[in-house]
Amino acid sequence: MKDFAAPMARLIDELKRLPGIGQKSAQRIAFHLERAPREDAERLAASLIDMKDKIRLCRVCNNLTELDPCEFCSDPSRDPSVVCVVETPYNALAIEKTREFHGLYHVLHGALSPLHGIGRQGDANRYGHPGRF
Repeated sequence: MKDFAAPMARLIDELKRLPGIGQKSAQRIAFHLERAPREDAERLAASLIDMKDKIRLCRVCNNLTELDPCEFCSDPSRDPSVVCVVETPYNALAIEKTREFHGLYHVLHGALSPLHGIGRQGDANRYGHPGRF
């Protein structure tokens, strides 16, 4: 006997691929979505597709954006002589919350560690992220 019907098992398997989501969390999310109104699932699916269709990298700083250049790079009040190099777009947002930094960003989309042989190895996916080093 299988544990779950095939569509539920497939959803759980896909949810487990997300960072920080294990088997139990994936099951809880899947069962929540099953109980939720269809409109909730449709909104979630539509927002995922919308994000995949519209989000791209800023040609200047490599940050995720819908507009190119991004809001940071197109802001004339920013100091272009000061650049903060960050590992992820999330790091830039954390710095922005302080409201203390007024320069620009460069987003690496991963950690670089030349001493450990970890460096940019070409465009691994549609954003050109180094991805999994």
